[in-house]
Amino acid sequence: MNKLNNKTILFSARCLMASLATVGGLEKVVDYDGASAYAAMHGIPLAHTLMPGAIILELGCAALLLTPRYCRIAATILAVWTFVLGILFHQFWLVAGPGRQQMMDSFFHHFVMTGGFIYVSVFGIGETKTA
Repeated sequence: MNKLNNKTILFSARCLMASLATVGGLEKVVDYDGASAYAAMHGIPLAHTLMPGAIILELGCAALLLTPRYCRIAATILAVWTFVLGILFHQFWLVAGPGRQQMMDSFFHHFVMTGGFIYVSVFGIGETKTA
């Protein structure tokens, strides 16, 4: 593939990664009270008050992930955020019965995305200089 195609593919990959935070942020906007209640149910103190920060973090970092200048910073923040959320909200080791598999899938979904964000943190937008 030529350089233009690689650049387009890598941008598309970052768009797909950003969709996780975009959808999460928009869900919190659309169902603010439900998202706050869910967070409170998982032990997040002052969830209703802190929710605007979560929305700004998710939507802001999703947008910045698409920029060449700030994608590494956004990816680092999203890596930490996604890792922490996976541990706080998807504790499959505490679940028995039929819900355990879904909780485990969600947990590892967060860990896979954390790995992707770490990759972008290290390599940025993925462009290399040609000799």
